[in-house]
Amino acid sequence: MCTLSQKVAWWRIGVSSAAYDGGMNKRSILTAVLALGLGVTALTGCNSNTGANYVTPSNVETITNTIAEIGDQGVKVPEKRDLKVVLPESDMAADYKVDISDPETLSAGKPDKNIITLHPLKVTGEDADPVTVTLTDKDGITTDFKVTVTEGAN
Repeated sequence: MCTLSQKVAWWRIGVSSAAYDGGMNKRSILTAVLALGLGVTALTGCNSNTGANYVTPSNVETITNTIAEIGDQGVKVPEKRDLKVVLPESDMAADYKVDISDPETLSAGKPDKNIITLHPLKVTGEDADPVTVTLTDKDGITTDFKVTVTEGAN
């Protein structure tokens, strides 16, 4: 996450680069546009995506399942535990795209070797449908499964 001072520094770089020539010729206009583009790109890169950086703390217990074990029935995960989805050994979790139907209930953590971590954020409501998780590998093959977040740690 970028602080305000980091964002201002990126803005200053863009403005000072654009104003360096002094005159408004084609070169300075091009420089201004490029500097603005770099500044916007840098600021956009500062957006906080805490889920993608989440790593299970050592004091949090986990539930570990392979994709094959989860199957069509889905899986129930207590809100105080993380779900570790184990991929085949030949696959790397970083090569998978993880889509979560309700990111307010469940988030994907930082990929680790062949393990995708899913972190519960809140309990699935009694009348609510389970959260659908879609894993897409680098070949475009998708696997869907349902996750229900329950109360407690058991």
